[in-house]
Amino acid sequence: MFKKMAQLQYFCGLDLGTHTMKASIVRLTDEDNLDLLGVFETRATGFKGNSISDITELAECIQRTVQGVMQKTGIKVHAVQLGVSGSFLTTRRSSAVIPLVDSGTKVISKFDLRKVEAQAKLLGVSLDEEIIHDFPQWYKIDDINTSINPAGLIGRKIETSLLLLTAQASRVRNLTKAVHQAGFEVSSVAFGGYAASDVAIDKADKTLGCALVDIGANITSVIFFKNGIVGDVQFIPWGGNYVTQSIAERLSLTVDLAEEIKKTHAVANPKEVTGEILVKRDKGYIPIRREAVCEAVNWEIENFLTHLETVVKGSHLYHQLNKGIVMVGGGALLPGAIERIEERINTPVRMGAATPGLNNAAVYAASIGLGRMHYLKKKEEGIGIKTPLNFKDKIVNSVKELCQEYF
Repeated sequence: MFKKMAQLQYFCGLDLGTHTMKASIVRLTDEDNLDLLGVFETRATGFKGNSISDITELAECIQRTVQGVMQKTGIKVHAVQLGVSGSFLTTRRSSAVIPLVDSGTKVISKFDLRKVEAQAKLLGVSLDEEIIHDFPQWYKIDDINTSINPAGLIGRKIETSLLLLTAQASRVRNLTKAVHQAGFEVSSVAFGGYAASDVAIDKADKTLGCALVDIGANITSVIFFKNGIVGDVQFIPWGGNYVTQSIAERLSLTVDLAEEIKKTHAVANPKEVTGEILVKRDKGYIPIRREAVCEAVNWEIENFLTHLETVVKGSHLYHQLNKGIVMVGGGALLPGAIERIEERINTPVRMGAATPGLNNAAVYAASIGLGRMHYLKKKEEGIGIKTPLNFKDKIVNSVKELCQEYF
């Protein structure tokens, strides 16, 4: 059984958006060596807005997406790491404090950390919610000593602050049910933007301070990193679909045609744009000025920049973004978008790290990151069971923690 687990090396990430659905299959031999074997994208069905309108339709769409990437790669998978967008999530902070001993002091163990974190989670979530991620912000020992990892310190009480990402439990269950109905198991549910950061940003940048901006179809996620941890998460109710709708409404076009024009002719920086494009109508082709397209785009880009500036400059980590802003998501590919953001926020902006062998890697960053997350989860489940020595060390550590807890 253990040998079979060790040989498992193909992992699937399913980025479940309300507008498009993406799947990736990756192969990993360790945390740092990822081979992308294939990606597949299709238009999402079964949603109305951010809610499931038809679970059968959604299950069929999931099945088409995962089977599409399996056919491209020739690899069969049985489980997926399911990723959801910020439209499904709520952020909040929660804190808790617990005594370590009735009198005197003791050495703080991992058991103590888990105990105070569990208390903070219990206080920070309602009965109809499920925690998708919890990010410890700091620990405080005896109201004085503040630490990121206080294990081994001595104290009488410990306090922690957590940043929680939660979702309605019923929505998570319905999404999971749709995946099962499609014929696949769910390894776990994760935030797609956070998964994208694992392949778009390196550890050094997360330590020095940076922000990941993931522009989706209907929502943009902004994730702030400092000291290697997630320090803040904000959601902006704006995405690439807003640009499409603006083109369609201002130029009296269908949404599908407006989407095509956005992908081929839209730019975020309208300077020196001239000429015309031909658009097919029922009675032939008609010309449309490129300036008109850029005006429609610029209207929404200005709206987005105002929101983004407010979120980034309003974060307590704004002045610690030593490595600037990293862009992923389909909206990041709009020509001129990076330059406009850099000019408005006055900080360096770059595209997320490219994945070898894949064009437009920023679009698939979430699904690729979810595949990597799938590997890490399987690895975590297998820790300590590969050799008798690891099992022995695990027992010794458990006994040490137990002794520290009671003596």
